[in-house]
Amino acid sequence: MRLIIYISIFFIVSNFAFANIKINKCDNIKNNHQKISCLSKLKLQAIKENSKKKINIIEDKLEKTHKKIGKGVKKTEKGVANVAKKVGSVTKSIGKKVSNFFKKKDRTK
Repeated sequence: MRLIIYISIFFIVSNFAFANIKINKCDNIKNNHQKISCLSKLKLQAIKENSKKKINIIEDKLEKTHKKIGKGVKKTEKGVANVAKKVGSVTKSIGKKVSNFFKKKDRTK
């Protein structure tokens, strides 16, 4: 009876110790930040499992996701730069108008 209990405990523990990692678990996540978090956790599990193939696959997916985020950041930076140029030109024209206004006011006195 004890032998059966010990064997069943061994199988339960061994199943948790050598659990298979579902590499495609994070593929359906749309939010890139959540996807990176999920892939990082999978990579940690693959490292614990000592599976180089799975680690390489997960790293490739992480790289692709990072590239997507990088493209979005570049677009945002370009948009911010364009807005800054517009604001700068508007600020210059307002500054000129204000200085001209004060010059005219000083002349009238």
